[in-house]
Amino acid sequence: MEPNETAERATALHRQAVAAHREGRIADAVPLFQQSLALRKDAEVYLDFGALLAALSHWAPAGAVYAAALKLAPGSLDAHYGLALAHHAQGRPAEAEPHYRTVLASCPGLGEAWNNLGVALQEQGRPGEAEAAYRAALRHQPGDAGTWKNLGVALEGLGRSAEAEAAYREALARNPDHAVTLNNLGGLALAAGRLEEAGAAGRRMAALNPADRLAWMLLGNAAHAAGRWAEAVRVNAVAVRLAPDDPAPRRNLANALAVSGRRVEAVAEYRALLGLRPDSPAVAVELAVELCGLHDTAGALAVLRGVIGRHPDHGAAWRVLGRVLGRALAGGFQPDAALDALRRAVALDPGDRAGWEDLGAVATLADRIALSIEALRRVRRLFPAYNPALAQLVQQQRHACEWRDLPALESDLIGRMRAGALGVPPFGLLAADTAPADQRAAAERWARQKAEGVAAVARPAVPGDGRLRIGYLSADFHEHATAYLMAELLERHDRAGFAVTAYSTGIDDGSPMRRRLTAAVERFVDLRDRSDLDAARAIAADGIDILVDLKGYTAFARTAILAARPAPVQVNWLGYPGTMGADFIDVILADAVTIPPGEEGFYSEAVLRLPHCYQPNDRHRAIAERTPSRAESGLPEDGFVFCCFNSPYKLTPALFDVWARLLRSVPGSVLWLYAGNPLVAGNLRREAAARGVAAERLVFAPPRPLAEHLARHRLADLFLDTLPYNAHTTASDALWAGLPVVTCRGATFAGRVAASLLTTVGLPELVTESLEAYEALALDLARGPDRLVGLKARLAAARGTSPLFDATRFAGDLEDAYRTIWQRFGPAGDRR
Repeated sequence: MEPNETAERATALHRQAVAAHREGRIADAVPLFQQSLALRKDAEVYLDFGALLAALSHWAPAGAVYAAALKLAPGSLDAHYGLALAHHAQGRPAEAEPHYRTVLASCPGLGEAWNNLGVALQEQGRPGEAEAAYRAALRHQPGDAGTWKNLGVALEGLGRSAEAEAAYREALARNPDHAVTLNNLGGLALAAGRLEEAGAAGRRMAALNPADRLAWMLLGNAAHAAGRWAEAVRVNAVAVRLAPDDPAPRRNLANALAVSGRRVEAVAEYRALLGLRPDSPAVAVELAVELCGLHDTAGALAVLRGVIGRHPDHGAAWRVLGRVLGRALAGGFQPDAALDALRRAVALDPGDRAGWEDLGAVATLADRIALSIEALRRVRRLFPAYNPALAQLVQQQRHACEWRDLPALESDLIGRMRAGALGVPPFGLLAADTAPADQRAAAERWARQKAEGVAAVARPAVPGDGRLRIGYLSADFHEHATAYLMAELLERHDRAGFAVTAYSTGIDDGSPMRRRLTAAVERFVDLRDRSDLDAARAIAADGIDILVDLKGYTAFARTAILAARPAPVQVNWLGYPGTMGADFIDVILADAVTIPPGEEGFYSEAVLRLPHCYQPNDRHRAIAERTPSRAESGLPEDGFVFCCFNSPYKLTPALFDVWARLLRSVPGSVLWLYAGNPLVAGNLRREAAARGVAAERLVFAPPRPLAEHLARHRLADLFLDTLPYNAHTTASDALWAGLPVVTCRGATFAGRVAASLLTTVGLPELVTESLEAYEALALDLARGPDRLVGLKARLAAARGTSPLFDATRFAGDLEDAYRTIWQRFGPAGDRR
């Protein structure tokens, strides 16, 4: 074919291709363009062919075609623009950028090109330059909603949220139904805490397109932030149905289920999410947290060790591993592995508050007080306003008798609590200078936190046999102070009138006490490895009438079990000397001394008083026949022995002032204390020296088996009680061993227990009403040995006659109380 004929033929094919394209006959147009170009390489043909391929989103061949056009016509702005679009659409914004700039250098009035350049710059992480490009675009196309939206994205990336919001609103003014802009504006509202506005944006998006997963995700995030957990689960589930292979909505659903307390479903969603993102350490860690919440320690550890094996520098995985191992301390785990994991976590992320907090918590459980204090102080430095760390630091310094800055810390904590602070454990306030109203306020806030997301379990109708079904819930059914007090009571319960079940959430230490407690009740149920929900369901399935909580807010409490309301009547007794402030606890058992008439308003529970001391005692507590010598016990051969075997956290600087004056006033006397942590002895000896008392006048008693511990009370002359938190079990031990106790009546339940014990045992004259009177009485007794002899004789007689040591009488009184409770609080129509 002649050259002219070839050119004419190529031109004709080009015209036919363009016509086919305009008429929508793409299958005809493509080969026509190809045939034309085979005959003659022409920039115009390449440009028209590129436009067709771009319209089809066939960006790779479109880019090749535009590049060919550019070789033939290096100055072609159309070729530059087409190639820019092709590079950009294929995810290569850096290659697109110079072509956009070439176009704009010649045609600066092209608003669309400025907008596209802005997008390319934004995608390269250059939001400042992107902002300039978008503003240039808006000078030429001020009504373009998409450009206003893009400007908002750039401003948001620059941290200028208010300006970003204004830009989004400009976009919506021009296109009220633009879903992406609605979503972005909703996200800003959510971040600013304007939850209703965020929800409105999500609802508008869903109305425009019910299949828009982003709409449902925004609704889910707004509901989550507002604490509307059921709604968050519902709307996130819609998002997952719309996009089952998208990890983002599935993770939101898993998180919503987790915070709702629906751990089994959360675990299933996290596992599904790992199927989509199998190497996501964050998701695996979240799964482990939920498994731990289900008390599946083995499953949680397996997940975490797998994560650490693949990601050895993932700090959160080490932190949660340490937390899981720490929680397992109650099951007999050794603390070293937990502490090692947490040390690794804080080394990897020294600015992570949670890591230091967990290190402090596990060190506390492991009785590594120095490490705990160090970790909690680090939390305080990182986040001075964080209340839980301050509360735990105060408690740990009490345990160590580290008083140098304790008054200031305690004052700060009480001030925050009175200002309505959350995260202040009520138990720590019992040993502080707080009023009953303070303790109720803190307990109510704590109870609400513990009950958050906990739904009541169903209580099926369980046929009975006419007996009241009593359940005791505790983690202390082993060698523990609570068990020492109530073992005989459990044995003395009237099985003709009461069906008694013990629900254990603590360790089985294999001790004689564990065996004794197991035999003492009709049924002994181990719930240690059951989740809170499963444990509550098990109790409900047993048809328990009255569930008695023996833990309150002390260590290893399982408050969420009680929050699920497994029993129609729930009682706070023995383990926690104060109100629980919870609407799921109906009654607190006390006596007329611990809660005097007129103070009922300080308790959220109804107050029911036993006729004598609320605290039971076990007459079978053995006292070793052999009394150790003074030398064996580290005591001087001569001299008066004041003693206090209370936990060190109950000691206070003000009380220690009194004790130091007693030692100075009684020559040759010593103060015999429980050793506790090794820090205690050093700190107290320093405090003694500061008060003019030689360090050697403080003697520390190491732990001993109970029978031997009781026997060494014979070496002491007088037990000095603590305030504001009295001796409880330790006072009972002293009285049972024949050692008089001097106490000062406090302002709260925790500070009146020793007064109740002494009144019941027949020694009310040992109860004082002020620290001045307490000091005077102790000094008088130390200088009057004959009077002490008389008191010890009366105690010896009381062992066989006092209601304090009469477990049979106590069991009868307690059973009368249960009948009264059932009559007053049991379900109507089922009171027997």
